[in-house]
Amino acid sequence: MGFFDKFKGGSGSSEPKAKSSGMGFASIKNVKQFTNEDLLEKLSSVNVSFGTPIMGDIKGTQSVLYKKVTDTYDIFVRVDKEKIIMGKIGTDGVSSGSTAFSAGLDMMFGGKDEGTAKADRAVDELLSVVQKLESGEEVSQSAAAGPANTASGEAETIFMKQKLTITNKFDLFDMNEETVYHVEGGLTGLDFSVQRNGQEVLEIKKKMVAVMPSYTIVKNKEEIGKLKKKMRFTNPEVSGTINGKELTIRGDLLGFDFDIQLGGTTIGHVDKDLGHWTDCFRIQIFDSSQRDIMAAMAIICDNVVDQDNK
Repeated sequence: MGFFDKFKGGSGSSEPKAKSSGMGFASIKNVKQFTNEDLLEKLSSVNVSFGTPIMGDIKGTQSVLYKKVTDTYDIFVRVDKEKIIMGKIGTDGVSSGSTAFSAGLDMMFGGKDEGTAKADRAVDELLSVVQKLESGEEVSQSAAAGPANTASGEAETIFMKQKLTITNKFDLFDMNEETVYHVEGGLTGLDFSVQRNGQEVLEIKKKMVAVMPSYTIVKNKEEIGKLKKKMRFTNPEVSGTINGKELTIRGDLLGFDFDIQLGGTTIGHVDKDLGHWTDCFRIQIFDSSQRDIMAAMAIICDNVVDQDNK
């Protein structure tokens, strides 16, 4: 069994199922029977955040390439039998041994440098585009390449200290270290009150079901969302619904470098802030109307990762 077979999409549905490792590799069933030439033509018409594609090869195997996505990595996508596979690969002048060694360190220590994180996000962004193409959608721009749904058109950013003790009070804050959200954990460690400007905007209620936690999000005493943790090959998964829309996490949850998608639209990104504070998560919000949900998801994901580490 090859590496990509572990992320192979299922065949029991007409809807193509995408699988991502969260570590810069992904695959999807090729239901449209695209060729590499088809992929180049279609992807050349799609604006993404990491460049434009060219036809190339990897050790003699024809592949569509996005060159120099970072100083270390190119991104490739190609047809592989019944699947389309994609991932990161060492760029010109960087040996495959050094990139493999770097990836091994990422998996061993659960951390990524900025370039690796960017390449992994690019693979997941590309996967989202290919999934839409396989579904027969017309795509001109990826979600990450478009302007944010905020007043400025730029992502809003807040921060949260990692490895929270859930019985403590803590804050989510802006660049000036001004409190944006105040969070209070219950004495049992199973409930959170998320407050903004002194008013509770959401409650998070945690329940253990067969060892795996589930989370209910409550607004104004009414349940608006339910999420559950599942174990996967390389990465735990948290998924569910909020306000009737499917919520998924795409990326590396354990490494804290992932997108939050609601109804197929990316509403935000969470990663580790390396430029301002130590032991801090950066929460980028792409849709102002989902600000409270993004805050809640960051708290839930931190709780999932903290418990997984324990």
